[in-house]
Amino acid sequence: MSDDKQADFHKRLGAKNVGALWVARRGVDLTKPAATGKPAHWAYEDLRPDIIEAGAIVTAEDAFRRVLALENPAWPGEMRVTNALYAGIQLVRPGETAPCHRHSQTALRFVLEGTGAYTSVDGERAPLAPGDFVITPNWSWHDHINEGDEDVTWLDVLDTPMVGFFDTVFREFHNDFSHSITKPDGYSPAQYGANMAPEPGGDHARAASPVFRYGFDETRAALQRVAEGGDAHPVFGHKLHYIDPTDGGAATPTMDAAMRLLPKGFKGNDYRATDGLVYCAIEGAGRVIFDDHSFAFAERDVFVAPGWHRHRIDCPGGAMLFSVSDRAAQQKLGLWREETSA
Repeated sequence: MSDDKQADFHKRLGAKNVGALWVARRGVDLTKPAATGKPAHWAYEDLRPDIIEAGAIVTAEDAFRRVLALENPAWPGEMRVTNALYAGIQLVRPGETAPCHRHSQTALRFVLEGTGAYTSVDGERAPLAPGDFVITPNWSWHDHINEGDEDVTWLDVLDTPMVGFFDTVFREFHNDFSHSITKPDGYSPAQYGANMAPEPGGDHARAASPVFRYGFDETRAALQRVAEGGDAHPVFGHKLHYIDPTDGGAATPTMDAAMRLLPKGFKGNDYRATDGLVYCAIEGAGRVIFDDHSFAFAERDVFVAPGWHRHRIDCPGGAMLFSVSDRAAQQKLGLWREETSA
């Protein structure tokens, strides 16, 4: 068929809202992921003056959520840190309340700096301290209140791009500025955090873990004990995943979160997987090395290894690294794949 006839054919198809698959797929390599995201690094000490300045410019109430969104350089303006995840650094200043609402996205918090604040989730308080990991399950009422005398910052990670792909983003504002506390402190850990569980049919109605706060002190102690019992994995060091104790699966349906302890002198092997990884160093420093460049990271820095980007991590002095990815969703769909060097 001549070029003119092909052009006319495709024009007529377009008028019918039809396209030719063989044209759309021409030149596209479908033997591997497109891997369009870019590795990126955000130094906390570079961002901290901007975060504090944001605190002087806008109140928590006026901003609703005072967050500096971390944008992957592959998608400027889209507020995506990986293909499927959003991330940002949130600030709540002393005496402030970030108003109560709920939404269809699941949100994860990893505390970076400060004490004296708490997040409430459906009427239960979760105190916030550096290294703590807190879940806000989708469609759970939540607010953030700082009753201390220090600025408190944390890393937010949400599955917003994933939920947005399905066009199922909903948000609802609570009638009250802050949510009433209806459960005693420690209620959820008492029910689920001691290798015990209430009678089936209880109040665990959410899909996410009912233990929505995982304290850093307990996490560090567990990893240190694990490290005493065996050698570090050549890729992950000593790694533990945060789980839903009711089924042993990931702490949330869409996102997997983990903490790893990398011992002194650790030189990791190459690794890549289809999930995009958001890392945050809570202790120590090191370097993440990709195929064509690398980033040095320090405490509270955030860096990203997009899906199917080979990377390794070196930590001469040791480190503890928190990570979040969309692995949980990929595994449920049978799509997740990893590749580890020997």
